[in-house]
Amino acid sequence: MKVSFLGAGAIGSMFAALLRKHAPELDVLVVVRGAHGQAISERGEIEIVGPWGEERVPIAWSFDPQDVAGSDIVFVTVKSQATQAALQQAQTALGDALVVSIQNGINDAQYGGFVPLERLVMGMTTTNMAVLEPGRVSMQLDGCTLFGPATGSSGTTGAQQVVELLRRIQVSGLDFAVERNVLGVRYNKLTINALGYASCLSASNFITEALAYRPWRLGVGRPIVEECRKVFSAGGIEITKIPGRSDLSRIVNLMHALNMPILGKMVQMAIKGKFERSPIVFSLYQDLKKGKPTEVDHINGQIVRLAESVGTTAPVNAEIVAMTHELEEKSGDTFFSRQDVIDRITKLTAI
Repeated sequence: MKVSFLGAGAIGSMFAALLRKHAPELDVLVVVRGAHGQAISERGEIEIVGPWGEERVPIAWSFDPQDVAGSDIVFVTVKSQATQAALQQAQTALGDALVVSIQNGINDAQYGGFVPLERLVMGMTTTNMAVLEPGRVSMQLDGCTLFGPATGSSGTTGAQQVVELLRRIQVSGLDFAVERNVLGVRYNKLTINALGYASCLSASNFITEALAYRPWRLGVGRPIVEECRKVFSAGGIEITKIPGRSDLSRIVNLMHALNMPILGKMVQMAIKGKFERSPIVFSLYQDLKKGKPTEVDHINGQIVRLAESVGTTAPVNAEIVAMTHELEEKSGDTFFSRQDVIDRITKLTAI
């Protein structure tokens, strides 16, 4: 059985390496690019860091998307803005493969014309993986990865096949399951990312320097959540609960707990050590640091587009998009101050 990962960054590299390690009988290929891909090609392996320690996993690699030919399953793990280009490059090689998206954003429409609905599976992961340096990937946070039908489809046969495959990975804390309303869990995760991306504007630790900081929590975090929920309600989007820690309702409960005088201090102490040692790393922060284009148009921008499509507005998310583009136009490793972010969002919500 051949399994390929098209665009193996953090998540693709980690899942590919773990699959290769735990199911060595499989033919696993990573299609790579950039400095990370160059490091993998030179070493012929991916170094993975997690609760198992550090391990180097030999892996088959290619720079050519056409090399996915003959795959039974192709995971698409490129950045959202690179989806269409990646599919165009690999289109004639996809054959009858099951195509599986594990990406941020709501990208179903981008697959139209490339993959029939019956061969398309959409995924969402609450894990947090990070490229620590080229060729070296870390699991910052474990969690579940859910799979289900693309918008316009209802069958779960493909999703079940994907889950059966990935359950060969035997790592404590990594879970894989089928979810019929995968759109609902993706919008759940998208809201968390929208919050996280706002924290990236000031290079702030999402948990300890953003959510745990009262002025940011009340001035930025709460307005984003309220606006997203308003838009989802207007659009008839049914948000489905995500198993485990990384669920919007749990983030909201954390924010409420932090607002309480005595409990808040206890919660701050509990989360400080863990998330300072192993912070949640968002791709938007890494892209801004390197001066690369970000996925903001597919996260906060998706909320703005959904709002417009149902006759409402999302000014807070629109401002996050605008501020991100301001940083993209500057040299890499340039950020706003945390107070700048709070002030700009507060001005909007005070109107």
